[in-house]
Amino acid sequence: MLLAQLAAALAGVLLLRLKWGAVRDAVTAIDHGDVLFADFVNHYYPMVHGSLRQGAPPGGFFYPAAFAALLAPIGQLPLGGATIAWAIVELGCLAWAATRLVREAAPDRPLLAVLGAALTVTSVPVLHNLKWGQVSIVILAAAAGAFVAHARHKRALAAGLLGIAAGIKGYPIVFVAWFVAKGDYRFVLRTGVACAVTLVLLPALVMGPSHALFVQRVSTGSMLGAADGVLRDFNSQYAPAVLSRFYAGGWDAAPPEALAWAKLGSLAAVGAVALLVVVAARSSSPRIAARRDLLGFVLIACTVPFWLRTSWSHYFVHLPVAQVLLASAFAREARPRAALALALLVAPSVYLSSVLGLFATAGWWYYANAGSLFFANALVLLACAAFVVDAHVREGASLVSAAVASARAWTSDRRRGRARA
Repeated sequence: MLLAQLAAALAGVLLLRLKWGAVRDAVTAIDHGDVLFADFVNHYYPMVHGSLRQGAPPGGFFYPAAFAALLAPIGQLPLGGATIAWAIVELGCLAWAATRLVREAAPDRPLLAVLGAALTVTSVPVLHNLKWGQVSIVILAAAAGAFVAHARHKRALAAGLLGIAAGIKGYPIVFVAWFVAKGDYRFVLRTGVACAVTLVLLPALVMGPSHALFVQRVSTGSMLGAADGVLRDFNSQYAPAVLSRFYAGGWDAAPPEALAWAKLGSLAAVGAVALLVVVAARSSSPRIAARRDLLGFVLIACTVPFWLRTSWSHYFVHLPVAQVLLASAFAREARPRAALALALLVAPSVYLSSVLGLFATAGWWYYANAGSLFFANALVLLACAAFVVDAHVREGASLVSAAVASARAWTSDRRRGRARA
């Protein structure tokens, strides 16, 4: 299986080479600029090169102090060696996502797992991540790896991976919500400790407490200062920003009431997904239980463009595994509605998020400005909702009844305990 997946990934790379004869051609075709790993070269490396106990973060470093501490060993290398080391990290995470992670998404569909490998390496978010040398593919490997490890009862490893993901960029801490929904509060506590270690203890040890606090304050201030500019950037896939671009002039020209409705709609979407997360976490449906943890990961990952302003194209690296997961789920059902969901939701999402969608536009500006990845993500979210609701309604017990029964059992146990006392 691994060899077949690697062969499929290589075939995907060779197909890309037919379009882009050189790496530089791919770099310029995916987004503005012609420097490979530009964010690493211009922001990450200058931050960690030399001593981390002095100096201010360079412009454009919008990350926790913990990320600088995690990246510190690479900073001891010269730029060429550091770039190679970062490339190894990036490609290693990509290889894991294209092989092991898609196998987890389609464990009983080997051909789909092989197709998923090719889909991953030809995904625009993945290529966007590689172009900039960004951290989203690393976050995917750490956060999704935590869900896989937790499902295999490797709780310490899972908590550590979530701690690393949160240490890189902060927002992955939202994935803890899944384990709250499952009622695994002991693991939530363990993850909280892991996050405290990476976000607080590690930078304090590496940089010194006062300088770590200074770095965190400066990088947070820089991020907040750039927040409004993000809304006007055509690369943003944040839901209200995408919808504002349907007006000529974008964010500044959109009517205030339209922006207000867009923000309200985003909040409603997050609320609806939160309800779906609870259903997926608690449902007794066998179809949900068979893929419960990855469903939870996908549902939470798909909420990002509804609440995180800095939802750039590379934030959507979860789409290939989500598409493989849904294709596997719907392929098991011999019903017209499953075929309809594949045809109307999953397949268009694959098209929009792959290089096929990029090739069909006049260039990367038009592709990004149209919100292609936002809509690909929305289609995945709709497909997840359709699957979870259908499976729970058909096969799952009432969650309200289950909650009431659980409360009654807990009350009864308390009474028995008092009677014994």
